[in-house]
Amino acid sequence: MSFPFSVTRRDFLRTSATVGGVIVASNFITPSLRAQETAAKSKIKSVILMFMEGGPSQLETFDCKPGKKTAAPYKVLETDVPGFTPCEHLPNIAKSAKDLLLIKSMSSREGNHSRASYLMRTGYIPNPTLKHPSLGSIIAHEMGKPDTELPNFVKLRGSPFSAGYLGVDYNPFVINKPGAKIENLDYAKGVDKERMDRRMKLVKEMEKDFAKDHGDEATEAHKAMYEKARRLMDSPLRNKFYLEDEKPEVRKEYGEGQFADSCIIARRLVETGVPAIEIVLGGWDTHDDGFKRVADLCKQIDQPWAALIKDLKRRGLYDSTLIVWMGEFGRTPQVTPTEGRGHWPNNFCAVLGGGGTKTAQVIGETDETGMNRDMSGKSTLKDPVAPMDLYATMAAMMNWDTKKEYEAGPRPVWLTDKSSKPVERIYK
Repeated sequence: MSFPFSVTRRDFLRTSATVGGVIVASNFITPSLRAQETAAKSKIKSVILMFMEGGPSQLETFDCKPGKKTAAPYKVLETDVPGFTPCEHLPNIAKSAKDLLLIKSMSSREGNHSRASYLMRTGYIPNPTLKHPSLGSIIAHEMGKPDTELPNFVKLRGSPFSAGYLGVDYNPFVINKPGAKIENLDYAKGVDKERMDRRMKLVKEMEKDFAKDHGDEATEAHKAMYEKARRLMDSPLRNKFYLEDEKPEVRKEYGEGQFADSCIIARRLVETGVPAIEIVLGGWDTHDDGFKRVADLCKQIDQPWAALIKDLKRRGLYDSTLIVWMGEFGRTPQVTPTEGRGHWPNNFCAVLGGGGTKTAQVIGETDETGMNRDMSGKSTLKDPVAPMDLYATMAAMMNWDTKKEYEAGPRPVWLTDKSSKPVERIYK
């Protein structure tokens, strides 16, 4: 049997099991007792990852160099936080500076989209013989709730990224059109609740015979899969994926667009206790016409992101919700003749806020042009933060079991790179 990563009709039908007119997905997570212990000890109850696919330019967002030859033709906005001076196209985020923590010195050696995205999503350099879990899958594994009616890892837009060695139970539930009707969550035509109960009873009888030949473990896993899918189908919480009942004034506060809708849905999911949510916004690979394109992208994220912070604070959820904004790398200080920039992993930005973070500060510093390399090509970046260290930091903040050894084929693996170290300034 194969398993779905997405709720699009084609993928759902192709990768799901169908019995009695109901489509059954296996990405409804069954957390361990360890997950309950982790959630109980951690101040953070939910994480929202905002992943900017393509590599957002630090020089057009949070590390502008006004007046320098590497600068964009943007103004910068002064805030109450020294060093936190976002571009003019992020005015609402500028007003939220005290609720955020800016890292100017993220750094890696991965300048290829696929490899860099893997590194930033997992905290590990890609390995052709090993698949690591993404941030959302780790959180679902470590903090997921048992008997949940909603998936413990929901991804709003973007391609699926598997849970790797953690197993298919921790794969994301992907919604490619946030706010639109999710297909295959309703009973089939002509099938009501009573009739479905009878069909499920028949399935259980059939599974008894299957168990005799194939063992109880496979049968129990199959049973759990059906029960979780059924709970979601019958649950009123499924309406959290939609926006019809959201107050007009709240929707106006977030603004328009799929990123705005995704932010509202993320808040709704946080309210129900979903621990892992990922929001994806593509289009940041700005090799050409970068100044205009980044300005447009900043306008897409500025109002919704700031509204999400305000909304979570108003509902008493910001202190228990960690928000992480990042992409796979930054852009070159040199501007191309077509007003774009190339790939630049040497230094780029990430922004954190909410649960457990020590906000109103800037970590790292770049030079006046953003080049940060000496004559020999060696990095001169101050206080660099490697992706694996960011993962070690989140592990410390959320009490992940980083000592537990997993098996991926013949090799031992851990949730975070054993050479990584937490950046304590982020949370102490």
